[in-house]
Amino acid sequence: MLSGLLIGSFDSFAQSNPCPSCVQISPGDVELYKELFPLTIWTDSKIYDHDSLITVSGHLRPENNVAPILVVVTNPIGNIVTVDQVTPDSNGDFEFMLNTKSSLWKQNGDYVIKAQSGSDNRQFKTKFTLISYDVGSVSECALSTIPIIANNGGIYCVSYESKKGTTINVDGELNLDTKTLSLQIRGHDIDSIVLDIPRYLLDSKSETGVDSDFVIFSEGTLIETHEVESDDVSRKIQIDYSPTRKGNFEIVGTHVVPEFGSLMFLILISSVSSVLFISKLLSDRFVKF
Repeated sequence: MLSGLLIGSFDSFAQSNPCPSCVQISPGDVELYKELFPLTIWTDSKIYDHDSLITVSGHLRPENNVAPILVVVTNPIGNIVTVDQVTPDSNGDFEFMLNTKSSLWKQNGDYVIKAQSGSDNRQFKTKFTLISYDVGSVSECALSTIPIIANNGGIYCVSYESKKGTTINVDGELNLDTKTLSLQIRGHDIDSIVLDIPRYLLDSKSETGVDSDFVIFSEGTLIETHEVESDDVSRKIQIDYSPTRKGNFEIVGTHVVPEFGSLMFLILISSVSSVLFISKLLSDRFVKF
């Protein structure tokens, strides 16, 4: 039963990644990618809403500056949203903005930015995610975190660190029903990944209420983990990274962030209790009077 559930979750996660060749560059890796590739692009965040200004930066090696840079953005169903040409400065750097307020950006999901200058070997792809939520109610995830999209509509950010190597693409989904955190972490020469998982987001407890190990699978196979440290706020775990497993992980816990309906129910109970208490207090005072 559990294995079937996990296999289904892996299939769903694979289908939700429309651009396996996309690279999301972290701020600390920008200079490295400038050296590795003739053309690179990156965004100032990974997740935005439908009323955002996205800053896209890039670099074209000056020796490759033989043609203008063609930029094409496609939406989650593959339709072209915008096409533009940009010209780098004398150092090869360039920058442009994308405004998601237009009706052309109404789709939720992953948008792909493709930049090309001349031949196909001077091509680079990155992506970002658009999702509907109230601006200010959920903070955008920094590039040094994994954006987690939950099936309650929430967005959560999980800090991570790669031991050796470089990550190029990280995504996550949280299924509240199965209490499962699905991660896809792609990169080069990675030895292991350290995740700092907030307890409010996902936790694992025994029947007596003490911490228990997370159950973690990679491509359906149970793998070992090491708990680096933990406190009242989060649990930091280290996962060995095997390139043969494509960087897919399923972390199963016992407690997850409450769903919106559960929260509203608790708030309702609290409100009703407060009203009853105040009513009784006023009634007692009235009788005494």
